[in-house]
Amino acid sequence: MKKILMGLALGLAGGSATHAQSSVTVFGVMDLGIQYTNGVGGGSIKALSNGGLSTSRLGFRGTEDLGGGLRAGFWLEGSLNPDTGTGRPSNSNNQASGAGTAGPITFDRMSFVSLSSDSLGEVRLGRDFIPTHYNSIYFDPFNANGVARAGNLTFAGAGTGPLPTAITGSNTVSYWLPARLGGFYGMAMIGTGENDSTALNRDDGNFAGARFGFASGAFDIAAAVTRSHFNPAATIGNYTHANIGGTWDAGFAKFFALYNKVTVKLAAGTVRKNTAEIGAHIPAFEVGRIRLSYAYLDDRSDESLRNANGMPRNRDDARQFGIGYVHNLSKRTALYGTYARLMNSGQARYVVSGGVAPAGGRRSSGWELGVRHLF
Repeated sequence: MKKILMGLALGLAGGSATHAQSSVTVFGVMDLGIQYTNGVGGGSIKALSNGGLSTSRLGFRGTEDLGGGLRAGFWLEGSLNPDTGTGRPSNSNNQASGAGTAGPITFDRMSFVSLSSDSLGEVRLGRDFIPTHYNSIYFDPFNANGVARAGNLTFAGAGTGPLPTAITGSNTVSYWLPARLGGFYGMAMIGTGENDSTALNRDDGNFAGARFGFASGAFDIAAAVTRSHFNPAATIGNYTHANIGGTWDAGFAKFFALYNKVTVKLAAGTVRKNTAEIGAHIPAFEVGRIRLSYAYLDDRSDESLRNANGMPRNRDDARQFGIGYVHNLSKRTALYGTYARLMNSGQARYVVSGGVAPAGGRRSSGWELGVRHLF
């Protein structure tokens, strides 16, 4: 990372009105690999993969000391597709109508301005990850990335893919507790779809959520919930995602656990999906670590919800096993390899990240070998 002290420049621009120390940091990740995925009955893909260990990104963040313990700050962070030289799409209103397309770099991950102090906490305005996704990042052994990510199952909403507010939210206001609370931490967030008050979908894209946890020594545990409003239709409706997760660093291994509960109230009935995951990081060869995970999705949707062949969707369960190894060449550069095998039952068509959806009830699998560099 490159840190640029901006105090002199700001002083020249603002004259005697600017005296506070300010700084801007440029940072990023480049992560590329070779990937092969196969969906039985659906085909296979050989590809140059992106973000198998960490999401490729480019970011800018900065702070200004306002005095009296108060700080102003900003954060701009956008996902990259370095295999094609493009950016990833964002979403302007937390609804399907606001989805963008891949192309120029957008700050789809984080884009906010903030005011903070050590004693009062922080207020952010802009775009950010939703509360439940922070648990997905910290309590999934694969950090919500790559072919073995828990998100292959936990991101599933009404179907097998994420709904608009499953990962990030736009037009948000959030409050973050101060850091010095004896291990307790937390945040609360609201977001809006910014629809016309006279429109039938005036509340669509509005959401609220919170995350609270406790970390001390080897233990970290947190619970979160996010609820989004959408008028009920065939593939979307009021969406609630709750999860609880934790880690325990036992020295010889770091253990992970994550439990997710998703409900979506469609026009024809309610989707209910519960997902449990366990995993571990095991130190190896002094500079590496083995990563393991097992996840199970239990579909408990209403009997009224049926597949095209008439079978109830509550039989569409899935299991996933993942194994990987990360070898650190330095503090900034690492080599990695990951293998995932996802077994569907019923007519489920869940798929490993980057793969082709298999035929109903068939297997999806994939492997990737890559390199990640931080800057």
